[in-house]
Amino acid sequence: MHMDQHTNNLPRFKDQIAVVVGAAHGIGKAVAERLGREGARVVILDIDTEAMQTTVRGMQCEGSATQALQCDVCKSDEVHAAINQVIEWHGRIDILMQIAGIAPAVPFLELDEDTWDKTLDTNLRGAFLVSKAVVAHMVAQRKGKLVFMASTNSWDGEAQLAHYNASKSGVFLLAKTLAREFGKFGINSNAVGPGFIRTRLSAPILKDPFFQAKYCSENGVIPLGRLGTPEDVAGAALFLASEDAAFISGVLLFVDGGQLA
Repeated sequence: MHMDQHTNNLPRFKDQIAVVVGAAHGIGKAVAERLGREGARVVILDIDTEAMQTTVRGMQCEGSATQALQCDVCKSDEVHAAINQVIEWHGRIDILMQIAGIAPAVPFLELDEDTWDKTLDTNLRGAFLVSKAVVAHMVAQRKGKLVFMASTNSWDGEAQLAHYNASKSGVFLLAKTLAREFGKFGINSNAVGPGFIRTRLSAPILKDPFFQAKYCSENGVIPLGRLGTPEDVAGAALFLASEDAAFISGVLLFVDGGQLA
């Protein structure tokens, strides 16, 4: 993949400090790798230490300046320790990519409190804890880019995902609120809304021939006729973190192949 370059031939994110939360797999991994290729110094936070180290090693082999910290986004002490460590290492945070999330499909009447709580804790409380810890530093430096991973489900109430839909609509409204509250400090806050993307989370559904017919056939739900890739989402996320999006704040940018068109 070629590196996006501006006319001055510098990578878009040269020497910027980017924190990517949930970067061991899938979309987060693609976002972290792309930021590294485009010159950012990347710190990845994840609960899956082993996969995270594999991602870091791969990025370092490519020449990216990358570090890793284990962090459970549901635990405020771990979140604060991780963000404080980033500040100790680098003195600032220019970009936050908040991506950690889970999406177990369960019919509503079978949905138990534990699954509801775990989904809201990881997806929404995690976004709250991480962004609160990071925004405090961005306010002090009077600049920063927040990019949250929302979903087409922030808008479209897909069946059997009440808990996930509620969490992801919450993530989008959190992003909008921070855009309003912290714009005066030079902070942009936006969200990306992926549709169906080929990742670990979607793998079980993707094997289903009924799913393929419904979503990817000629008259399927996705007009572009294919599923998205993590790299498709990374492109949109990096745009929102770039200077090209300097006057964009409070938006939800769908990356769904036209599914919600």
